[in-house]
Amino acid sequence: MPELPLNQIAISVADVQRSHRWYRDIFGYQESGGTYMFVPLLGSAKVQGVPDATSVCWWLMDQQEFFQIELFQFSKPTPQPLPEDWRPCDIGYTTIGIHVADFDGTLERLARRQTALLGDPIGEPGARRVCVRDPDGVLIEVMEDDPRSGEPRLRPYADVPVVTRFVTLSVPDLDQARRTWIEVLGLPEVTDVRLHGPEHEALWGLAGATRESFVLRAGDMFIEVVRYLDPIGRAWPEGYRISDHGLLNIALGLRTYDAVRDLVGTCEAAGIPPNAPPPTTLKPIWSCSYVNDPLGFSIELLYVAKPGQKRMVNPFNLFELGFRPTPAPIARAQVSQVVGAPPERVWQVLVDHEDMWTWSPFSRSEVVSRPATGGEVGTIRRLSGGPARLSLTETIVVAEEPFRLEYTAAGAPGQSFYHGFVTMEPLPGGGTRLTWEAQFRSKLPGAETVTFRMLRSLVNGLAVKAEQPVMEAVPV
Repeated sequence: MPELPLNQIAISVADVQRSHRWYRDIFGYQESGGTYMFVPLLGSAKVQGVPDATSVCWWLMDQQEFFQIELFQFSKPTPQPLPEDWRPCDIGYTTIGIHVADFDGTLERLARRQTALLGDPIGEPGARRVCVRDPDGVLIEVMEDDPRSGEPRLRPYADVPVVTRFVTLSVPDLDQARRTWIEVLGLPEVTDVRLHGPEHEALWGLAGATRESFVLRAGDMFIEVVRYLDPIGRAWPEGYRISDHGLLNIALGLRTYDAVRDLVGTCEAAGIPPNAPPPTTLKPIWSCSYVNDPLGFSIELLYVAKPGQKRMVNPFNLFELGFRPTPAPIARAQVSQVVGAPPERVWQVLVDHEDMWTWSPFSRSEVVSRPATGGEVGTIRRLSGGPARLSLTETIVVAEEPFRLEYTAAGAPGQSFYHGFVTMEPLPGGGTRLTWEAQFRSKLPGAETVTFRMLRSLVNGLAVKAEQPVMEAVPV
């Protein structure tokens, strides 16, 4: 059997638009489409083995031909968040390792996005590493060096500044894991690549931990399988489903439907059963099956006939396949303007929600609720009396003072899945480049134009308000 490439890493996220932008803005991953068609009627529940599985799925690609990160936002069943006390030694898929072209620039973007490092970078210049958590708690190891540099492979999107290098699994039994990944799936073990040593445990908060491991080659990437001896990894949470937030599985890629069918049969005979056999509806183009190994790991076996090429897979082109540069399936509008005030002043005006009516196209603005823990995230505001009596209810989902605010909105006729992004970029002269963006779904003609006009009004009003002199009361 030919060597199988690791061609997808799937993550269950709370907000696909927030996570999508986080990976794009910080690391430089590129959009590769997405779909809203993962619904039970089309077999998602059977394939994923999750009752009523319904999700939005967007993809991100790096330099490689046949790889993407897959972001699922499940609406059914309700996902459980990653436990607050989760540790990288706990059983499951734990870590994504990435190599970036500009390590220092990446650190600057992480700081700007207020993403805390789990520890100081380690390593000599040219080989530094650091770890962070993504918005849903997934561990991301950022590498200045590329462990595949000694054996380069064709990477057709070389201008993309990031390439994914490995995924790590924490398992309770290395012998059983060897059987699954080497004996059954046929991945070759490599002994001449050192991904991690004891010194790296401090990167993810387990300084002094001991473990044993082996590394597999999967195309242009690695799969690292570890068993922690101290501390011992905790088992999957009770009631865990792969739809719960965090890394849910990885996919191994095959190039023919028969190869998928045969490998699923091999897995089933070895005690690694599929949730369902590979579907045949799109057999000439695409098919997949999720299998489950005895340790509880979900593994997708994925066939894509021609990755990187656009394929019409149904009459309305509703189901994208990814693996090629293409925008996410969302309508967009954006307005940008230079403001004379610094970001701190623009931010001050932006988060004074009760005063928003004085500079926005709405005649009334009020705070419905604020989080008990304080801060902006979770704040719900209501705007009313807008154009055509428009009323909106908005929820703040990201607040990175004074540079970034993200929110969701409900109430606009014909719009759904609305996500707003407001960014304040400091300029050398002391001003700010203010950018207000909106992403949403709508079947109404002209929705993007109407939204653009609304954003233009918001940006103009915010700029004028922020540039007004601040009046301070002077005690007498």
